[in-house]
Amino acid sequence: MGFSGFDIAIVVLVFLVIILLFKGIRTVPQGYNYTVERFGRYTKTLTPGLNIINPIFERVGAKMNMMEQVLDVPT
Repeated sequence: MGFSGFDIAIVVLVFLVIILLFKGIRTVPQGYNYTVERFGRYTKTLTPGLNIINPIFERVGAKMNMMEQVLDVPT
């Protein structure tokens, strides 16, 4: 009652798909935008919230702070 090679291959494949799915989900916090690069070239901007990217070919490039900055101006 051992496992066949096909059973082991299916388990490994399902495990890899689950890992890729979790690595591809990005949560961008409020007040930030993330840029996405595919092979080092800009492709899109992720807005705040839940986003999905392809973790094999794409990566988060820059994390930009979009919140208003308060400047102290002397009077």
